[in-house]
Amino acid sequence: MNTGMCQYRTHVCIPAESSLSAPPREKCISPGISETTMRPSDGSGPSRELSFMKACFRNHYSRPQVEPPFRFTRREWGFFPFGGKMMFRHMAFLKKEDIFRFFRESVPMHAYYSVAYYGDPSLQPMGEKFRTWMGADLVFDLDADHLPDADSMTYPEQLAKVKDEVDGLLRDFILDDLGFPEEHTHLHFSGGRGYHIHVRDPAVLELDSRDRRQIVDYITGRNIDFDVLFPKKTVEVNPRFGSSKMVRNFRDRNYGGWVSKIYAGKDALIRDLMDLEDRRKRVKRLLRVSSDKGLGIGERKCESIIDDLFYKGKKNSAIRMLDEDKFTITSKNTMDNDFLRLCTAYSSINLKGETDEPVTTDIKRLIRCPGSLHGKTGLKVMEVDRDRLDRFDPLRDAVALPSDPVKVRLPDEFEMDMGGRSWKLDAGDAEVPRYLAYFLVARRLAIIS
Repeated sequence: MNTGMCQYRTHVCIPAESSLSAPPREKCISPGISETTMRPSDGSGPSRELSFMKACFRNHYSRPQVEPPFRFTRREWGFFPFGGKMMFRHMAFLKKEDIFRFFRESVPMHAYYSVAYYGDPSLQPMGEKFRTWMGADLVFDLDADHLPDADSMTYPEQLAKVKDEVDGLLRDFILDDLGFPEEHTHLHFSGGRGYHIHVRDPAVLELDSRDRRQIVDYITGRNIDFDVLFPKKTVEVNPRFGSSKMVRNFRDRNYGGWVSKIYAGKDALIRDLMDLEDRRKRVKRLLRVSSDKGLGIGERKCESIIDDLFYKGKKNSAIRMLDEDKFTITSKNTMDNDFLRLCTAYSSINLKGETDEPVTTDIKRLIRCPGSLHGKTGLKVMEVDRDRLDRFDPLRDAVALPSDPVKVRLPDEFEMDMGGRSWKLDAGDAEVPRYLAYFLVARRLAIIS
């Protein structure tokens, strides 16, 4: 990468799998062409496909396109070049013009900046830089990778589902429960399969990883104490014989916070189960939810819950729980808790990295730069107005490459909406707009013919 003309400070190459908070490498959604197809047969230079991809980005970045983030001079920057597996990072820019010139001359395939602010963003190694840490934005990353059944969805289906998740995270958690002001909240489409929510409220700037972990735990419903939300109490069963039992005091649906969310999760869970045809499929659905959320609820417990919901009593509990808006599940406290955990799982948010260290807790993380292009789709990383989220279509609104024709060759049929048009291509040669050609080539669904 060119390092001779822009007024920016030092950089170093970091392997893509580095532990220094480098963004994870993404898997191809539906590879139809092997990786070797993207390389020249004689090893003498870049393939036609790689040259085509870089030329598309070079033309795009020939004019200022990137939107420098708030306090950009205090942020570390990192880049992946075309054809490279090493990240260039520990970079800092002093002026907006330097950023534009860098993109124009170096043409990165992926571009990132740090959520953190530093006294000297160019310092290395990371330990030295972190001594100058001045705080960090609070960032939430929702990606289709962490959706249940993501592997069985098409790319447009993944985008639609993750948009529903991000709307719920914004509305129900960030703005409502956590109370962050909307003016300090920024929503970005990642250019790939998800969204980033940036919170720049001064109240979160200096939160450490442990404090941010508590926010993640709340949003994901981890470690909820049901005895606090729904306290247990003793009720008399037969006063004559002095018998009693322990029951839960289920607060009203409108209580707020996780109480209201568990009610909503109960409704969604029951309706989902009612759509299934038989007992076995219902048990498998509960097992899948348990597995996806790491609940550890086994098959026998799932069978017991399904039986209590649908197959015991004159009127099944599932219908009664919807009609009467109550929790009338089992007589066993253990089953009671397991059902509440499943209801919680239906209302929790699938944050990226939920099983690892989440993006939200990493106070040194690098995140994609708005205005840049995503190297594996050609779509633009862009801010999205929350009021327009329901109408936002990434495959239409984030298309940034031009529509001049490009000839490609596909090994298989392809069908998808993009650029405001429906595309249905047969295997073989085809002429498509440049934005679609880039998408197909980058996903290894086609080669340049």
